[in-house]
Formats: sequence, structure tokens, C-alpha cells
Amino acid sequence: MSIVNSVVAADSDYLKLQEATKTQSEMDKDAFINLLVTQMKYQDPMEPMENTEMLAQLAQFTALEQMLNVAQTNQKQLANSMIGKYVEYQYIDSISNQTTDEVGKVDYVKLSGDTPILGIGDKEIELDKVYQVVDTNNIQTSSTAFDVIDKTIQAKYAEKGTDGKDVESVIEGKVLSVEMDKNEPYVIIGTGDKSVKIPFKNSQGIIQTPSITGRQITATTVDSNGNSETVSGEAEYIKITSAGTEIYVNGKFVNFTDIKTVK
Repeated sequence: MSIVNSVVAADSDYLKLQEATKTQSEMDKDAFINLLVTQMKYQDPMEPMENTEMLAQLAQFTALEQMLNVAQTNQKQLANSMIGKYVEYQYIDSISNQTTDEVGKVDYVKLSGDTPILGIGDKEIELDKVYQVVDTNNIQTSSTAFDVIDKTIQAKYAEKGTDGKDVESVIEGKVLSVEMDKNEPYVIIGTGDKSVKIPFKNSQGIIQTPSITGRQITATTVDSNGNSETVSGEAEYIKITSAGTEIYVNGKFVNFTDIKTVK
């Protein structure tokens, strides 16, 4: 390959690498070192890069790497400082792709690569999805809603029946999080597609000694074909209607009368 062709190839690769780095909001250390290697690979042999210029770029690379390390350390420290505190965050449901703003207590922090992940109830949230740390002492109208997180409450609940009419029930269960909807607090009870979202104003009080909620139960159910199935796990919440009492466990409802053991 001639010197002219080498220079053309160098310019092409160099421009592609520059264009790739422009698409990023910041040039990370890998892009920086790749850019430097490309410059050295395709430098003009008649006018090679000066040592001082190379040292200057290496110094820039070292400074960039140190800044990135400091930024990552600060992120980890910030995430760890949130443990035990209430935060407002953006949650995107992986199934419905619906985005909601929720409030919950940070139970733990873990790392996914260099990204801190916050454990909030049954959810795991990236640090950059957190809007703010909530000081419950400064919340006025909805302060009691935040106070019931991780506590078992009773609340009135209404849902559409098979005939389209509202079916009234009473829910007893542990509040996993609080969701703000049009400045009104809602409590979230239960996990999976059968979790319930109840206006906090419908709550009837904190249950100091839950009946079955939170206990490990075993129940035997019979489907419409007469087949029996054993369901076991933690009772997430109880739903009491005029038709009877149901317990939500492992994504299924079991009748109170089908329970075999409670631990």
C-alpha cells in the first residue's frame, strides 16, 4: 500500500472513530485509548507523532480515567447512602411498558457492572431513575401514606366483577410501596399481575397482629376439571368479599377453607 493510500485509510478510520465518539454524550476511556491507538497506527512515517504530543495525550487519558473512577466511586457512595431512606423514582413496567412515579424505601444496593441498582420492595431500580430522596418529615397531606410502607393494613377495595358491576371487598395486606397519581397517594399491596392499587384514603388502619398475611401457608385447590393442586408460599394479602375469603399466594387465589397448614 502506498503512503497516499495509507493516509486515505488512516483518515477514513480516524473520521469513523471520531464520529462514533461524537454519538456518545461523553468519551469514555476505551474510546479515548482507541482514538490514540488509531492516531499512532496511521501516523505519517515521514512526520511521526512527537514524543511530547504523545505524552500529553497519555496524560489526558490518565486524567480522564481518574475522573471516571472518582465519578463511579461517588455514585456508589450516593447509592449506599440511600439505604433505609424513602426515594421517589421512575418505574417502567416490563410487561405493560407503563411508566409511573413511585415512592419506596431502599432496602439494599447492588452493582450491575459499574451501575448501582437499588432494591425497593420487590423492584430493582437503577440509580439514575431516582428523582429525589424523600424527607417524610416535610410531607404534609400524604405523610401517613408513607408511614404505612412495610406495614400491614386493612383497606376498602372495589373492582369490576364478571357482570361489569363493582364488587366491594376488604383487603388485608402488607404495603410494598406508595404511588402518587395526580397528587393523590395510592398504596400498592401484593406482587405480580394481581397486585392491588388502593387509594390511601380508603385504608381503615394498621393491623398490629396480622391474621395470615406474611405467614407461610399450604392449600389444596380444585380446578373446574376436578384436578387438585397444592399451592404453598407466603400469603401476600387477604381479600374478603360477601362470597367468602380468599388468600393471594404465589400468583393465585386460594379459598380460606382450602388451607391445610399455616406457619
